[in-house]
Amino acid sequence: MDWTQIHLPIAGVDIVGWQLILIGLTVGIIGGFFGVGGAFMVTPALNVFGFPMAYAIGTDMAHMAGKSIVATIKHRKLGNVDMKLGLLMVVFTAVGIEVGATTIMWLEKIGRVGPVVRIVYMVLLFSLGLYMVVEYIQYMRLRKRGHDVSDAKRSALSVKMTSIKLPPMINLQKSGVVISLWVIAVLATFTGFIAGFLGVGGGFIRMPALMYVIGCPTTVAVGTDLFEVMISGAYGAFSYAMKGRVEIFAAIVMLLGAAVGAQFGTLATKYVKGLTIRLYFAITMITAGVSVVFKHVSSNYKYMYESSLNAWIKLQTGLTEKDAIKDWTLMNKAAVKSWIAGQSETLQHAYALEKIWNNYAGYLMLGSACILSSIILVKMTQGIIIERRLNKLETVHSN
Repeated sequence: MDWTQIHLPIAGVDIVGWQLILIGLTVGIIGGFFGVGGAFMVTPALNVFGFPMAYAIGTDMAHMAGKSIVATIKHRKLGNVDMKLGLLMVVFTAVGIEVGATTIMWLEKIGRVGPVVRIVYMVLLFSLGLYMVVEYIQYMRLRKRGHDVSDAKRSALSVKMTSIKLPPMINLQKSGVVISLWVIAVLATFTGFIAGFLGVGGGFIRMPALMYVIGCPTTVAVGTDLFEVMISGAYGAFSYAMKGRVEIFAAIVMLLGAAVGAQFGTLATKYVKGLTIRLYFAITMITAGVSVVFKHVSSNYKYMYESSLNAWIKLQTGLTEKDAIKDWTLMNKAAVKSWIAGQSETLQHAYALEKIWNNYAGYLMLGSACILSSIILVKMTQGIIIERRLNKLETVHSN
């Protein structure tokens, strides 16, 4: 075995250590920049690299909670966190997370967790991503006509939501809105359910929701979302840990990279306009959606030989429960490959295509995360250089 590989006994997976660190670093940068936990990228990536979906969800929850602490502290210093809004949402988010996690355990029990989660991922990622791209194009057209546009105006939906005068009304000074507590409650419960169901902090849907439903400015939505991701991620990690679905060592390794990356990503928001953040976020979601499509194609090929493989395992081992068979498959990969080699060309071909599409999905996710992280770092560096030049000019003029 390659010395760089790490065996993870809880999930029954062998993974190369640098992959975990790189995932943590890049998603730390991206998460700090967008105000999300990055689980919409990490959970599919872990699944691609061999983690069963439930373990990928639980492990990412644990990693995400730790990373968000670092990013939230940084955003708090920059004045981007609406503490009142975040604390109110946390209470209702916890309820939604528990319902979502319970639903996942039921889907795992009936053997449908992977396909269902991937389909929901695809629908959400593509719909949100495409909507935000269209919005960005519309604002760019306004800029060409001479309008001064650096961030999007409040959406029509947020104006409608703030017009609901159902007591108690909450004054969110940092976000600049007054809104009914019941609107916040419904929104938080829904995003909490998404968090527990998809194994995310809910950030990739909560951040747009804070902008389009509550009416928060982009940077405040980023910081406030990270604050809640920190808390909801910790709660979600605890819930999945109690169900035995957290590979803690993998979470710690990813956190080492994420703690560094989150610092850079958060600082970059100081130098990038709100509309540009939204565009990058939209592109990231669309790319993640394509990766999940690849994974779904891979799974369809797996279904072609999985029932025959499971029947052989039952005959060889006497195992009958799905979880036990899955664990045996993960721990005896050499035996599985030997069985595949003795099967028909059709099954061998399906096995090979499953691995190919699985690799496409994983490296698209990892590659896009690396590229986006590099762009964010370049933007941050450019902003720092310009800021220092301006400070020097001001010093010269003042003297």
